[in-house]
Amino acid sequence: MRLHHAHTAFDCHNLLGEGCTWSAADQSLWWTDIEAKSVFRWDDNSRAATVRQLPNRAAFVFPRARGGFVLGFPKSVVVTDSNFTNFVQVAEIEPHLPQTRVNDAKIDPYGGIVLGTYNEQSREPVGSVYRIAPNGDIVTLFSGVSAANGLEFSPDGQIMYFTDTADGTIRCFAVAPQFAGLAEIRPLAGPNIAPGSPDGATVDIEGGYWSARLRGGCVVRIDRNGRLTDRVDMPSMAPTCVALGGEDLRTLFITSRRTRQSSEELLRFPESGNLFRVQVGQAGRPPVSCIV
Repeated sequence: MRLHHAHTAFDCHNLLGEGCTWSAADQSLWWTDIEAKSVFRWDDNSRAATVRQLPNRAAFVFPRARGGFVLGFPKSVVVTDSNFTNFVQVAEIEPHLPQTRVNDAKIDPYGGIVLGTYNEQSREPVGSVYRIAPNGDIVTLFSGVSAANGLEFSPDGQIMYFTDTADGTIRCFAVAPQFAGLAEIRPLAGPNIAPGSPDGATVDIEGGYWSARLRGGCVVRIDRNGRLTDRVDMPSMAPTCVALGGEDLRTLFITSRRTRQSSEELLRFPESGNLFRVQVGQAGRPPVSCIV
């Protein structure tokens, strides 16, 4: 197994950094601090960051092909302009469940958005996973979800990965052409393949699945056959989300959190909440444009 060590790229001390995504258009990483109601942009060429405040918590931010961004607010998915000043609702998510909020999401191979929800009050699996098509139609893919995470797609777009952090199994689904259907086929890995619990994920061009291990202090790479090939050790016990980016798409960016970490742990890992980076051997897939 190949071992790597991540270091701080940006000392941001996020409360709950999440939803990171690489934008080839501006050679930047975008992510949110959910609890601080803010969006961050990291310019990897100038090594500088900018921050925008939001009117609500946002679990993800995706640049849109037609300009502006898509945001995942707790109970809605919205589009906004490039200055984050005007917000238009695209879809309402689980208005009948006050205990849930929008959580992990990914742009699918056809430019739509797949997203799942998170029960903030208990581990009761009352949430679901949804797809918002490019035309705005929303479909429930499956239910019985407590903490949706680890959403990603294989390089050929034929497999969708998903994990419920409360359960820890990384699951595989076959995706029908044009996303006409979804069928569960097998697990990629069980909950004990690495320390901690699986959180956000990304997939490289070889089909390797990079999983942030919350409370495990690491990110691991699992190949398409379920074998552990790489481990990235972290100066934080709470990595939350990952994205491959940079000029050659071989920089692994990792967000993290400070919330729910004990005072003792924050003393041991004072960099918790920062944006981290590490060079890896496998390049990321070229980013897919969001056309929602």
